[in-house]
Amino acid sequence: MKVLFVTPHIFAGGAEKAVLNLVYQLNSMGCDASIAALSLDISKLPSHLSKLNFILPEKPFEQSVMKDVGTVLASALREVTSLVELLRKSSKSFNLVCPCNFPTYWATYLARTKKPIVWLSSEVLAPYNQTKDVYDRSPLFRIVFIIAKFIDKLIVNSSVDPIVTCSELNSLLIKERYGRDSIVLHTGVDYDFFNAEAHKGSALSGMNKTGGPMLLHVGALMQRKNQILSVRALKTLKSHLSSAKLVLVGEGPWKPILQAEARKLGVEKDVTFSGSVSEEKLRGLYYACAVNLFPVKDQTWGLVPFEALAAGKPSIVAKGCGAAEYIAREKIGIVIEPTVQNLADAVMFVLKNPDMTEDMVKRGQLFVRENLGWDKYASGVYSVFQKVLSSKSRSKTDQF
Repeated sequence: MKVLFVTPHIFAGGAEKAVLNLVYQLNSMGCDASIAALSLDISKLPSHLSKLNFILPEKPFEQSVMKDVGTVLASALREVTSLVELLRKSSKSFNLVCPCNFPTYWATYLARTKKPIVWLSSEVLAPYNQTKDVYDRSPLFRIVFIIAKFIDKLIVNSSVDPIVTCSELNSLLIKERYGRDSIVLHTGVDYDFFNAEAHKGSALSGMNKTGGPMLLHVGALMQRKNQILSVRALKTLKSHLSSAKLVLVGEGPWKPILQAEARKLGVEKDVTFSGSVSEEKLRGLYYACAVNLFPVKDQTWGLVPFEALAAGKPSIVAKGCGAAEYIAREKIGIVIEPTVQNLADAVMFVLKNPDMTEDMVKRGQLFVRENLGWDKYASGVYSVFQKVLSSKSRSKTDQF
């Protein structure tokens, strides 16, 4: 079985890590899987992922900065065109094509590869990331987006075979948007990596250098990741915990906004912007923090709370994100309505109840270890691929 995965760009993001680890596991199982993408930056990711087979454009492709309707549309057109060209050149030797998020499944449809298509969806088309800011500002873009949703529905329902998604939440969104059922397979966590005892001695055991609690928030610096709530909650917490610190891991267009908010609230010296970090450093930050903050909006799943659990640290998660259902059901974290006071109160609860927190984390570690392995995720996806190819084979036989 030869499978071509298609993703717009590869870097140290959650959805991208999921695809890379999936392909690595599939190859370990004997599947011949490759990844087509427009750009590649794996400098912050584990070295074994660099050995995967990547198919890239001949000329380097730089991601666009999207500031208004024109730049959003130009970026989408440029990416779709480049992906179509890449697919037409590279897809012939594969049995199946597996596009991931927008605009890869549009490009797969337009490329007319004549291959079965399994859509690996972590989210439906929506104004996320940079486009969310444009959507909020521009009435014109909101009209354009209505048209885009109509086209999106036509493409999905006329080209995609089964849809595999990462959460029950996104499965509901898929049903609402396309009228289609989907197969829910939760993405994995490298439990052994994040739980590696040998590396814990170098961590700060939840304390910063001043002896106070270190709060951690991991995610690209953009509106949907809601770091601004964590900055504001830190200000509230300072009246009780004067030595508390906040570390923000990630890069993105909201950095100046967050820096300005920290200055306005007088906590700029207590907020550290660490930028994008390696998986090894991320692991160390999980070990070093007292609590991981995940008050993230518009998130269909979320690997971060489960990585933190593997590392032995609790998370505070926003109600309504995909991970929240399991965090609440299994009682392995704190789920809140994402407000400043709720987040600050939840931090205080975790810090004041260490025994309860320890029990919660131990349950969480067991849940992650038993349910969220990359091997389990890959086996589920591989089974879907087998069924699709078997079905196509029978259809061809029936024609003769």
